[in-house]
Amino acid sequence: MGILYFDAAATAPPVGEALEAAGQAYTAYGNPSSLHGEGLSAKHLVDKAREQVASALRCKPERITFVSGGTEANNQAIFGLAKIRGKRAKKIITTDSEHPSVEEPMKALEKEGFTVVRLSTKGGVLDPDQLKAELREPVAFLSIMRANNETGAVYDLAGVRKVMTLCGTDAPLHCDGVQGFLKIENDRLTSFCDLVTLSAHKIGGLKGAGALYISEKIRNLPPYLLGGGQENGLRSGTENVPAIAAFGAAAEKAAKDKERLSYLASLREKVVGELEDSGIRLHIPPVHLPNILHISIPGVLSSWALNFLSAKGICVSAGSACSAREKKKGNRVLSAYGLPTEEIETSLRISFDISNTEEDCALLCEALRECAKLKR
Repeated sequence: MGILYFDAAATAPPVGEALEAAGQAYTAYGNPSSLHGEGLSAKHLVDKAREQVASALRCKPERITFVSGGTEANNQAIFGLAKIRGKRAKKIITTDSEHPSVEEPMKALEKEGFTVVRLSTKGGVLDPDQLKAELREPVAFLSIMRANNETGAVYDLAGVRKVMTLCGTDAPLHCDGVQGFLKIENDRLTSFCDLVTLSAHKIGGLKGAGALYISEKIRNLPPYLLGGGQENGLRSGTENVPAIAAFGAAAEKAAKDKERLSYLASLREKVVGELEDSGIRLHIPPVHLPNILHISIPGVLSSWALNFLSAKGICVSAGSACSAREKKKGNRVLSAYGLPTEEIETSLRISFDISNTEEDCALLCEALRECAKLKR
């Protein structure tokens, strides 16, 4: 048996189209800012990728700024909004389950005098009444993820926008869309979010490329990185042309594949069905992504389970790869979801990719049932 990879939420295997696009881009070695032929060839690839990502997100290409990944995009959005909105209000609304690349900037802003309110995500849902109460006073901006990277919970951002409209706030809404991008049927993030963070390697692109969507309503967002003024002055630094080209190709493929989401959902449901009577606990939010399943194996610590599965060539995780250091202090996200300590300490995240098969899932379930027997 070869490697069975079920950790796509950490990074998805690159699709063939992305690898091909990157390979072609390596031959266009010019700097996209140069005006000679080689530079223009590289610029053409960046422009093409911008159109592909914009089409997948359903926005105009000029609203897309390429960056190095989701972390940079989140930092750019959050610190940028704090600068342009901080004179109006010192209150920021986010959630208690955000990715570290949102939570850590929020902590930094708290040290600068901002008040950060973290909405509850218990059970994988937002409370509109809590949001409504927090919007009774001026707010600088909101930053709420589309889907949780550990539990797979999908948050109702259309509902958030509805509450914002009813409350009459003009505060911008930023969304960390990294896990949700192209994982939710007919999603229209740009219809209710003012800024959206994207990452290439979660959808079959390469690491090292991401994007930030910025709506026309957001003016004069200051750059986070200063230098040569690339990306219309918002993101300095020579563009990573191969990774950007791969990002565009991956986004185009995912957006056009009408069977992709239903296939991922079918794999997830197969595993859910096989584990329902196994004694393994399934943590399923009311609305969830088709590719993430969070479980706990009673009596089996996550570290034991990971070692056991890894020895069989099976790759899963104990949660977000970017939260590994946080876990030394306990799991903030799973605690917010409402899981007790014993379930957090025995939890695993299974995340599916289109390269997985039903046979892979059957082998995974067999190994998980064996793993459950390790209970002490």
